[in-house]
Amino acid sequence: MYRVINEDLNEQVYRRLREMIVKRELQPNQKLIQEELASRLGVSRTPLLSAFAKLEREMLVKSIPRRGYFVRSITLKELLDIYEIRLRLETLGASEAARKCDHSVLEALSVKTDDMISLDAEKLKVAFPEYDYEFHTLIMKMSDNDFLVNMVGSFNLVTLGNIMGMYRDPRGSLFEHKSILGAIRSLDCELAESAMFSHISVAKSRIEQYAKDFSYEAEER
Repeated sequence: MYRVINEDLNEQVYRRLREMIVKRELQPNQKLIQEELASRLGVSRTPLLSAFAKLEREMLVKSIPRRGYFVRSITLKELLDIYEIRLRLETLGASEAARKCDHSVLEALSVKTDDMISLDAEKLKVAFPEYDYEFHTLIMKMSDNDFLVNMVGSFNLVTLGNIMGMYRDPRGSLFEHKSILGAIRSLDCELAESAMFSHISVAKSRIEQYAKDFSYEAEER
């Protein structure tokens, strides 16, 4: 049993449930049974309900009247809509990160990225989603815009919980990350914006292709 022990119990329960959703311990469309989760986390139902409300605002959970709470599953169109938003917001964040560069954060990200590149294929596949979320979050934090950090973080969490099976080869993303970091290191706002736009566009194109292939397969059946 995972037991939550902390003064701020509501926050701890929220973070643990969010992790369970992102890592697919709780599957899309799965009903969140309060008694089971309360027993599993070693808490009462009160912090669970607080966490559900917060997760619902982040689009990770949905409430259905008289049926309860469920892990939210988004459609391919919704996923593409999120990437369209990310194209606009994260390019702004990258540009601002280059203008307000925090070199300590930048170097830590560079080391982490190099470490990821050195992993073998299986270990990289497992470690990449959490690293990718951290990478994009820290770039946004360098922009020194809390609203931007919160909005992008929320959209990226939804992406993590719904993109399984659509990831491309992580090594391609890693080398694009190095390009983004290089642009920020050079304090070139336009180059950082362009590198981030290109990076997210590639991921969006992969999902668009997946959507086309999925539609084709559905028509064939």
